[in-house]
Amino acid sequence: MTRLMKRTTFLYFALSLVVLAGYASAQSSPDVAGTWVGNTVYGAATLTMVLQQTGNRVTGTIVGAGADDGLVDGIIDGNTIRLRFDQKQDETPSLLIKGNEITGMLSGGTQITFRRVTRSS
Repeated sequence: MTRLMKRTTFLYFALSLVVLAGYASAQSSPDVAGTWVGNTVYGAATLTMVLQQTGNRVTGTIVGAGADDGLVDGIIDGNTIRLRFDQKQDETPSLLIKGNEITGMLSGGTQITFRRVTRSS
């Protein structure tokens, strides 16, 4: 192998590592840890959710949701999150995460919006 081929191969390898590192960081889950306050479009109740996050896995609690008060767990996939309340089998449809806001439609077509009021470290 000539010196030029070795150098070209090395540069190609180094560039590939840089591209892969950039892709991996771009694929990291958004941070949703903290306290979120929200309500439905009808505004009937104020919901408070406290979330902890490890990677793309989310756990926490929710209050103000009536029969669904209790534990929350979910999975983040890209900029969406699917939550399950109090270990029930039904998950929410995918909710959109955009910075300090989570929005979307719950089962039954009810629109919900959460805003982060404190960030956990």
